[in-house]
Amino acid sequence: QSSPSLMMRMFYANDPNQLPIEVIGLDGIVYLVVSLTLWHAIREGYGNIMLALVLLLVAFAVEEASINNGYLWTHCHADALLMVTKCSSLNSVLFYVAWLYSSLCSAKRLGLHRSAYPSAVGMFAFFFGVTYELQGPAYKWWRYTDKDVANGALDERVYGMPLMAAYFHCAMGFGVALAESITYCDTRPTFVRYVGVFLLAAPCALLLDVPVRILTFFGVSKEVTVPTMLFTVFVLPILLNLGRRKLRMTQRDWLLFSIPCLWNTYFLLANLWNVNRGPVPVTPDLRALVCSGGIISLVLHFTVDLGSDSHLKVA
Repeated sequence: QSSPSLMMRMFYANDPNQLPIEVIGLDGIVYLVVSLTLWHAIREGYGNIMLALVLLLVAFAVEEASINNGYLWTHCHADALLMVTKCSSLNSVLFYVAWLYSSLCSAKRLGLHRSAYPSAVGMFAFFFGVTYELQGPAYKWWRYTDKDVANGALDERVYGMPLMAAYFHCAMGFGVALAESITYCDTRPTFVRYVGVFLLAAPCALLLDVPVRILTFFGVSKEVTVPTMLFTVFVLPILLNLGRRKLRMTQRDWLLFSIPCLWNTYFLLANLWNVNRGPVPVTPDLRALVCSGGIISLVLHFTVDLGSDSHLKVA
């Protein structure tokens, strides 16, 4: 029989009286937006329910691979009310569901060509996640390793946040959307199709890592490479959609909008109230970055989720 000390401790709870208010607040907002996400998925039917389930499985796989992996150990989440494994809080896994689901659904409402759809999802996903990502080190929601991970992937940082962590938000959105597009040959929401999305999501996300690796190999810093790649990904949806007809938009989706609305509102308020428990000082520049990301995300989702046909034409 294996010794308990050698076994991975999974799915356990912590005493809420021992947790800082910032972590309890993070638990609360994640559970709230995930509940709204599941409500939306159930309302929309089988296909959306399967999509939410696939995103949960992707989240578990990606988080565990980046935390419980000797080569790729990147970060450790603070103890939360419910934990999946040590360093992997349940809120960090469930976050993926609300984050990627709302980004995918909002991008679909734009009616872009399939070639532009992954880039649009990457844009929505980046702005949805950046307010959260920027404040993590300052609030001690997680800490990044100081080790040389995956050939220096976490070296270049902005206010304690590795540039590649912000890029990851874009890449994951891009990857899941590309996996969806690849499996679209089966237009029905079948079980096999969603298995394909699950298997292809992470490899597709890694495609955006290739140009960064190539440019870094030739001496270009990530301070230049990451913003350039983000700009390219954000502009592609517009360039690839010029002159094409957009998909009809049937009605405003208040439930879908409530997910990014509550999420960004929480983190914008947290930005103003920040108690700075972590090693990263909260400066006016950091607050400005958080506000910019949150406001852009709110404007994007407001325009698309509550928009009408008349003012969303690209060309």
